[in-house]
Amino acid sequence: MAKYNFKFDKILSLRNKEEEQAENNYLKLKKELQELNKQLQELEFEKEEVFDNLRNDAANINAHIELRNYLKRLRALKLEIEKKQKEKAQAVEKQFQYLMEKKKERKTLEKLKEKESERFIKEFLASEQKELDELGRHYTTGGR
Repeated sequence: MAKYNFKFDKILSLRNKEEEQAENNYLKLKKELQELNKQLQELEFEKEEVFDNLRNDAANINAHIELRNYLKRLRALKLEIEKKQKEKAQAVEKQFQYLMEKKKERKTLEKLKEKESERFIKEFLASEQKELDELGRHYTTGGR
């Protein structure tokens, strides 16, 4: 049987690598976004602890002032993290769209390869059948 070679194998290989890189970048960005979410949760927990300290130690004015200043810094940090989180979420969405585009390109080439492979097999089987028919005719006519 003749060997089938897909003429776009190198391009398909390139598409696979591009898709893999896009997926790695997507997962990296998603992990960074999860890390920002975790930082926000930790800030919220820390803020609650400060509020508890304010409630429990209302008589100590110096501690009260320090804790309020600390809360201001926490709020500023929270705003900064939320801004980064929003930017990262947009980057994740953009990378996801890019990943879907790369998957679509790869699948298109794979379908093309599959169709060409099926066509090659049909042509091969047709030529084999033609040879067998000729051999059959040759033997039925007495080898003439």
